[in-house]
Amino acid sequence: MPLSRLKFLLLGVFCLTGMIGCLLDAVVLGAKPFGEVIVWIVFTGIMAVIYLVLALRAPRWLLAGVVFHLVASHVVRFLIAQFHLNRPAPDLPSGVRFAAVTSIVLCLLSCAFFLLFFYCEARHSIRLQTELSLAHDMQKTLVPPMELSAEGWELYGVSLPSDNVGGDLVDVVTQQDGSLVAYIADISGHGLPAGILMGRFKTAVRTCTPESLNLSSLMARLNSVLPQVKEPEMYATSAAVHIPAHPVNSISSFEYVLAGHPAPAVFSRSGSVTRLEQRSALIGLLPSPEFVSRKVEVHPGDLLLIFTDGLIEIVNAQAEEFGWLRLQAVVEQNKNKPLKRIANAIFDEGRRWGNAADDRTLLLIRFR
Repeated sequence: MPLSRLKFLLLGVFCLTGMIGCLLDAVVLGAKPFGEVIVWIVFTGIMAVIYLVLALRAPRWLLAGVVFHLVASHVVRFLIAQFHLNRPAPDLPSGVRFAAVTSIVLCLLSCAFFLLFFYCEARHSIRLQTELSLAHDMQKTLVPPMELSAEGWELYGVSLPSDNVGGDLVDVVTQQDGSLVAYIADISGHGLPAGILMGRFKTAVRTCTPESLNLSSLMARLNSVLPQVKEPEMYATSAAVHIPAHPVNSISSFEYVLAGHPAPAVFSRSGSVTRLEQRSALIGLLPSPEFVSRKVEVHPGDLLLIFTDGLIEIVNAQAEEFGWLRLQAVVEQNKNKPLKRIANAIFDEGRRWGNAADDRTLLLIRFR
């Protein structure tokens, strides 16, 4: 939390702990001079603020803060004597009255500052919850579960948002020649900005894809469009596949391209697993990166899995990640089941492993 949001909390702590100077004066029945009491009020409040800032920002320096406190208190005593703030002593009624009134004022001020802090933080929390709710609703609208089938393939895609809403996207677009483009995208960041950029990404893909662009050209087009509608530090990763409308020379195949995305995997009917490791640049950061596409031959029964890193970065109580090998094992155990059941098995195993901190999105395509 930035210090600018802590200003009322720090002022409240200053006033509350500053009362110690008044209470010490009250213990001796107001015998301390007014100037000395004020100096100790200010010094005590400042030291409390320093301790709080150190505890929040640099706990390892707390011991140094204690040393500074001891040295500074001796310096303050010297300055009080040097500037004659320790005399003259007030009469008993005036001293007690000053200690009591100053304590009341500091108490009321500390209450006011604490209430202001809680009010501001409550507004910030409500605004954050509203933003997360809007992002959740946006993601549900823009990223519904996808379940399609054709003569040569069947497809299932789904995205499960986490508590911290991100911008995962799974979508399928049919081109003018009848071929299919299916892709997953992961927008950086969380909350409403990521959700908005995810919607713009989907619009851009659906605008460009029907033109029958190849995947490399599609990614290049997206890379040129995205910087105009995003914050400078934001970017997207994506994995896309292009499935022809008809096999070429009776050989089934698909084209794929990666843009900074985790490598998809092909689970063959023979039992082998192939990771598609070809990598390209992130989308939206570099002016004109090269996006290289590759072609993969497939056979009936082969299963293609595309996923976002939220699936493999789930952490358990021992701080161990779920990882690719566990994801691979779940798919291999269930690869002959319907695609929706495979997806549910993956999500169930992830939930048993730990709490997801990021969106979990996958796309399954079985060739037949």
